[in-house]
Amino acid sequence: MYFLLGISLTLAFLLIVNMAAAILSIATGRLIARPMTFLSVNTQARVIFALRFGPVVAALIFVFAFVVPAYLLHEPEDSGEVVSGKLALIAAASSIAVCIAVYRVLKSCFVTRRLAASWQKNAVEITIPDVDVPVFRIVHPFPVMAVVGIVRPRIFVAEQVLSSLNDDELQAAIAHEYGHLRSRDNLKRTILRVCSDLVVLPLGAGLDRTWAENAEGAADEYAANSRRSAALNLASALIKLARITPRQTNLAMFHGSYLIHGHQCDVTSRVRRLLRLSDSYSKNSPYVVPSWAWSIAATGLLAVHLADQRLLLPTHEAIEHFVWIIR
Repeated sequence: MYFLLGISLTLAFLLIVNMAAAILSIATGRLIARPMTFLSVNTQARVIFALRFGPVVAALIFVFAFVVPAYLLHEPEDSGEVVSGKLALIAAASSIAVCIAVYRVLKSCFVTRRLAASWQKNAVEITIPDVDVPVFRIVHPFPVMAVVGIVRPRIFVAEQVLSSLNDDELQAAIAHEYGHLRSRDNLKRTILRVCSDLVVLPLGAGLDRTWAENAEGAADEYAANSRRSAALNLASALIKLARITPRQTNLAMFHGSYLIHGHQCDVTSRVRRLLRLSDSYSKNSPYVVPSWAWSIAATGLLAVHLADQRLLLPTHEAIEHFVWIIR
């Protein structure tokens, strides 16, 4: 019963903290929605992703840095406490959410791999100057230009895209896909899917849509900053591809980053933004703290916390109160 109670508490706190933090992050997103419009779409995408991913990180840190160590160090094995019906129900909901998240990620990876393999079966690898990612020309009724993969990314381009765009427009479109690669948007999409499943309740769908829109805008900004004329070339490419896009598209698309989507994203607003960017061309990109720096800082703080252990006893007392409340 000792380990069963510990596992149940771990799952319960994982769900409760994640749900509470998710509600707080959604409220924060609504409060800062208007002030964020003055920021670049790249910054907006980063902020929204942090709001969406933050609750899961907070729940994992709280559970594995506080709840689990406090339970193992201060909970006696012969305490006599049992798993109540309410605790079992919360733990079951949490475990189901974890299973659903894992299932959907694995299913998405399988579907993506299968569709990408079917595309690449009759694809022809092509060489594009200054592009170090494998690029494949495919035959497809939709004007596909997309990057697929996280570890070994590939770019797929439909024949009508290559025939419709000139060299400068093609370079700008490729730069857009490089923007997705640089921001690791395919990985972020997978993480966001996990976050939405772990909350159990249908929370944060609005943040997901806003992040997707800003991720496209951020990729446009990246392409526009690659060279002085890139913004105008990318705007021209978007207009050309929008004109040849089928009005009713119901085609199988893998989980990836597209230059233009089947549901006809708002090309007009993207073109207008690109025209504004062409008037304010800047080669400089905002400084971003590397992810390894955050990892080192978090590891250091966690080591200090576990070495001190002063917060673990109050945490265990809080766990005891929680078990007493839901008996």
